[in-house]
Amino acid sequence: MNRSSKFLLALLVLLPLGLFAWGGVRLAAHERERVQANIQQLLTNQLAEIDRSIAGQFDAFAADLQQLTAIDEYDADQLRDIARNDARVFQMFVINPDDALIYPSPLGPVTAVERDFLLKASDLINDRQIQRSQRTSRAPNRDANDKGSYQKLSKKQKGVSQTETQNSGDWFVWYWGPGINLIYWQRRPNNHIVGVAVDRSRWIADVIAKLPDTPVPVIDSKSTLSRHQIVESGREVIYKWGAYSPALEELPAAEYRLAAPLSAWQLQTYVPLNLMTAGQSGTFNLMAGLVLSGFALIGLAYAIDRQYGHELREAARRVSFVNQVSHELRTPLTNIRMYAELLEHDFDSLEPDTSHSRSRLNVILSESQRLTRLIGNVLTFARQEKQTLQVCRNQVVADDIIQNVVDSFRPSLEQKQIAVELDLQSSHPVSLDADILEQILGNLISNVEKYAADGNWMKIRSSQSETEVTISVTDRGPGIAPSHCDQIFEPFWRASNDLSQSAGTGIGLTIVRSLARLHGGDVHMNSSKSQTEFTVTLGTVVTAGERNEDSDR
Repeated sequence: MNRSSKFLLALLVLLPLGLFAWGGVRLAAHERERVQANIQQLLTNQLAEIDRSIAGQFDAFAADLQQLTAIDEYDADQLRDIARNDARVFQMFVINPDDALIYPSPLGPVTAVERDFLLKASDLINDRQIQRSQRTSRAPNRDANDKGSYQKLSKKQKGVSQTETQNSGDWFVWYWGPGINLIYWQRRPNNHIVGVAVDRSRWIADVIAKLPDTPVPVIDSKSTLSRHQIVESGREVIYKWGAYSPALEELPAAEYRLAAPLSAWQLQTYVPLNLMTAGQSGTFNLMAGLVLSGFALIGLAYAIDRQYGHELREAARRVSFVNQVSHELRTPLTNIRMYAELLEHDFDSLEPDTSHSRSRLNVILSESQRLTRLIGNVLTFARQEKQTLQVCRNQVVADDIIQNVVDSFRPSLEQKQIAVELDLQSSHPVSLDADILEQILGNLISNVEKYAADGNWMKIRSSQSETEVTISVTDRGPGIAPSHCDQIFEPFWRASNDLSQSAGTGIGLTIVRSLARLHGGDVHMNSSKSQTEFTVTLGTVVTAGERNEDSDR
């Protein structure tokens, strides 16, 4: 297999592999993104489920507190008993229609807890923030996790609250101490506001109790491959569980803002990066598929190479067969020509006139010469394919060889009424391979005989210099189309495959070019509608390569 065929075969293997690899990388990247999105959505759904659980707990808690604050008589002892009997209540309070705090009264006797409450909640009660929140509150949207459904909480002022209530105005969120605190309140028919400050430790414990896998059990299961946490305002960690330790700058894999009244809190989940890139297993499978495809293509290329080599060997065997047959034909043909030429000399001495017999003899000679040239071309082409052609130089006169070749063609040229004009200017001995020159001239004159006989004219010119001999053969035939000028020297190329046209093997000009180049020259063609000219140059200086070949012989 030659180099271009091997290159095409390699391209046949590498190009599909390259396309498959490019598509595979793109597909793997898309698969990783899809897997990450699915895992992130799964984690977000888990966080949403936790939020629904906590929200349900707060709804039930609000229902209890609504009953607890359904009070229209405000005896201080009774209110203290209610708070004392319910561990979830930190302190109860009552605000009259004039927005004045009547329990616990800042002017009356108070307990230590009531004094603590008055100290913490004095700003929000005196500034009537609870009363205003009833008028500005909006309904929450827990399922949508809509951040805009609530006013964002901040801690710009310690102890100052902002509204975070349901449509009924039940919940009020305020900041004091370590974070957010909760108040539940309702306005009674007598226009009093009855509220409950919820014990912070208790409701946080209730929230933590609703979290899954709380407390964290054994640190050796798959659950330890994640970290969940509750953060306030996106920074301060309220509670965390799970054994995975994220890096300092690592971003959470999923986040979810809790519903009111805890919308200042966010649930976050961290997972290892390899879990988020679980699609890499698909990448491994894809790469394995590419490797297998590569082996399959290489195997196919190997099979094609073997088949191609088999066909080449078969073609070589057939060429060898033709070559051997041609060799076998050349010997009897040489004998036929020799005896025909002897018979021609015998006719010269015979009387009377033997013109008819001489004419028939000329036909035998002409056809035997034509068959000799045909066999010679086949053998030369075979040696050319095997790269065994060699130059055998001798001191010869090129014009003498040209004259001999023209004389051998003369009977057939005269039969076709082709006038021959010679302008020979190469009369000095030069170093040439006479057989090569004869074969070149024979092929060119044979082409004139077959394809340009209608022009009835052929001119052969020769010239010589110190380094080369130049021979041109010109005819007045139909010419060669410019589009065919590059193909005419290709083997087995014919301008027309019409069987009615002149016969030919399609290798004559190929041999002319090969022999000319082998002899240190080349062949060129100029063609027009009126004439065609082939110009052959042959080097007469022995090259170093030719010396080596001669010494090898």
